[in-house]
Amino acid sequence: MNTLAPALSRMQGREGPAKREGEGNETPPDRVILLHGLSRTRRSMARMAAALRREGYHVINHGYSSRRYGFAELVAQFRAFCAGLDPAPRTHFVGHSLGGLILRAALCETPPFPCGRLVLLGVPNRGALSVTRLQAKGWTRALPGLLGRCARELYRDAPWLASIGRPPLETGVIVGTRRFDPLNPSAWINRLHGATEDSDGTVECDSARLEGATAILTLDVGHTFMPADDGVIAAVIRFLREGRF
Repeated sequence: MNTLAPALSRMQGREGPAKREGEGNETPPDRVILLHGLSRTRRSMARMAAALRREGYHVINHGYSSRRYGFAELVAQFRAFCAGLDPAPRTHFVGHSLGGLILRAALCETPPFPCGRLVLLGVPNRGALSVTRLQAKGWTRALPGLLGRCARELYRDAPWLASIGRPPLETGVIVGTRRFDPLNPSAWINRLHGATEDSDGTVECDSARLEGATAILTLDVGHTFMPADDGVIAAVIRFLREGRF
């Protein structure tokens, strides 16, 4: 059963729906930029993009080559992308996993347009123990590299992660707690290592939480398909509207 529509209908009348595209000429509708995670594509954010468009937002579901470049290059590329956008609309941001880290770093330099709110979905703010576990054994050490340069760098408590700033935006954080999903390779790695930490199967809950966030919501969802979950989508729209979950 689709639980998204009732959840969205309850939100109407708070700050009101985003202005529909083409509705009046005074101000453009709010814009939302979506950023997918490591080794994923824009398709992983497509369901969320469709829901946001139905709510009247102008949505940019931005794709990038997560396996080809290092983190600093990905941040620079995203800043360059933002510099080429229409400077008029207020813009919100939603990032899943690595996409959220890119947003955190990139938005510490103010884009050339007014910014709204930021939502982070399953973001490894302190890295992930699944990467640490793979790198601890010689026969699995090379596996993270198959997912690209960033994957090798995302081991738990990697020093560079502590240097990423927190943008001056209202920030909502969604933390998943579904530890095992058979379609998530990281969940299998953690299970084979006897992991007991609370996690979404890839990112530990204490890593996904971000100190100083405006609001943090915990949901029974797994990491891989978090952006397509009805409850997650409804929570994202609520936070973009109201600044709270």
